[in-house]
Amino acid sequence: MTFVSIFAVSAAFAQVKNVKKAYKLSEAYENPDFDQAETLIEEALTDPSTKDDPYTWWVAGHIQDRKIAWENEKFASGQSADRDLQNEAAYKAYDYFLKSTELEKLPDAKGKISDKLTKKISATLAWYYKNFLIFNHGLKSAEYEDYNTTINALTKHLAIVDLPFMQNYKGNSDAPKPAKDTTYYKIKYYQAIYTSLAGKNDEAITQLEALKNKGYKENEVYQYLYNLYRDKKDSVNMMKILSEGIERFPNEVVFLGLTINVYLEKGKKQDALNMLNKAIERNPSNAEYYTIRGQINRDLGNADAALKDYDKAISLNPKKTVYYYNKGEFLYYKGVDLYAVAANTKNPADASRLKAQVKQYLGEAKENFNKALQIDEKDVQSLRMLRNIATQEDNQPEYNRLSKRIKELE
Repeated sequence: MTFVSIFAVSAAFAQVKNVKKAYKLSEAYENPDFDQAETLIEEALTDPSTKDDPYTWWVAGHIQDRKIAWENEKFASGQSADRDLQNEAAYKAYDYFLKSTELEKLPDAKGKISDKLTKKISATLAWYYKNFLIFNHGLKSAEYEDYNTTINALTKHLAIVDLPFMQNYKGNSDAPKPAKDTTYYKIKYYQAIYTSLAGKNDEAITQLEALKNKGYKENEVYQYLYNLYRDKKDSVNMMKILSEGIERFPNEVVFLGLTINVYLEKGKKQDALNMLNKAIERNPSNAEYYTIRGQINRDLGNADAALKDYDKAISLNPKKTVYYYNKGEFLYYKGVDLYAVAANTKNPADASRLKAQVKQYLGEAKENFNKALQIDEKDVQSLRMLRNIATQEDNQPEYNRLSKRIKELE
């Protein structure tokens, strides 16, 4: 044997010893030396003699896992445990363990395939999943706006469920078999949100589209998709999502409201009105639809129809301030507009008749604003409108009283 080959064998043997030593250092009953263990195993992970051994990678993951166990032991003895350290250790262990399972699938020198380490890893990852360690590391990273790490952590946590070797895992009381339950889809939702926050909107859209019928915050999923498509100026998919939202959530006003806003932004008021008419036909007891239609009828100059819609909304839900406010504001501006006409009317009799109508409109407006305040005494919008009426009526004491109240609330 040549000197070079002897040296190579010696170096390889040294790395094998380092793997064993790293394991022992992490397993020390008192004061395990994790730093030294990590230093030794890092060398072994790149050395040709040990880098393709599944045991090497398992030890690398096990060192991280021992950090978690050590913190739990400290906690059990009355000391404080570093939960952030535990979560980060699980995050690091994941990649080491996956590499170990990949290598263990390959035949060894004798042509045999083992799953001894994979079985251990399955139970460990199931325990991480149950206790949300990797997920929690992601949330911690989000606090520092490190969204890429957050996304990576949440992706790892979620991936545990679908790992091929986890399909054969039976589970136990401490580490049950990971499942796609409500919490799973909740985390999928978080994953999409953080993906969007990281500026990866196309990926976020794909993730949210996959969540549309999974039973977790579906209403918010549709709304978030609408916002992302709107930001992309993808009007086709934006309108598609709104249309789906209206069908999926017929009792929710938000999607109908957003659709109507799109029509109004494009100046298509009649289209918006037609859509509302159809919505009311489907759900004639939804007060929100009537108050929105009242606003559109008002914009279209259909005063009588607008007033009728406001009254219908109030009759369906007499406990909502905005319905009284909308009607009161409508009546107020009717009065203001008519006052301008009266001021320019030269015939005294006609002017007097118009001013009487103004007084009636303002009185009815005042009545509606006061009803809104009976429901919510802190309704600043209604207080401001009453102050406007006090100005119209030249009622300085009332104006001062309302101004004082508004200042208290602002």
